[in-house]
Amino acid sequence: MASATSSASSNSNFCSTTGSGVKEINDEFEEFFGQKLGTSGTEDKSLPSGEAEAGGQWRQYVPGVAEAEERRDDHVSESNLTHVDRRGECSMVDVGGKPETERVARARARVALEPHAFDLVASDKMKKGSVLSVAQLAGIQAAKKTSDLIPLCHNLFLSHVGVTCALRPETSTVEINSVARTTGRTGVEMEALTACTVAALTVYDMCKAASKATRIEDVVLLSKSGGKSGDFHGAV
Repeated sequence: MASATSSASSNSNFCSTTGSGVKEINDEFEEFFGQKLGTSGTEDKSLPSGEAEAGGQWRQYVPGVAEAEERRDDHVSESNLTHVDRRGECSMVDVGGKPETERVARARARVALEPHAFDLVASDKMKKGSVLSVAQLAGIQAAKKTSDLIPLCHNLFLSHVGVTCALRPETSTVEINSVARTTGRTGVEMEALTACTVAALTVYDMCKAASKATRIEDVVLLSKSGGKSGDFHGAV
């Protein structure tokens, strides 16, 4: 009988100690996170519906984490990035159901040269040859290869690609303008941008022996027309 009484007393003391420890943990958790832990065997009302652990197991719930994960998932699934699917993986856009319309895009790039290098370009005295002529051809050729260079671009039938290179003595720059045109189901912005960018790289390549300080600047889409998204006109 004494043994049973002693055992009951021991269990009572253990439960009391355990309860005290749980309260202490809860108090510390509440102080740090502003939220108490759930209690064993009962559903924590602070948890979203169905979040309590089965079988009365402890669950550490950090306020805001689950909600943030849900918002992140929603953001991914509602992403406006057309080359990213609902799982966040890259995907080539299926344009098969879109109507064919005329698409035009214009882009620009500038190449800033040191004055002595600019003079060599202007006087057509670069050792590699005519910088502007080669850059123009490189830009046109590059536009036709855009889908080979940029993985998720469609292979377009281009009806026209134009590249012009102009000298700007006041700033020692070569200004490159490009235009790309097609009748199709997707735009030609990347073709126009690729044309002026590769033309600018060609100027850089042909001038690098004369100057290491050459800079490619202001690569920008100037305008686009056609397609569901409508027309766009950027800064000139």
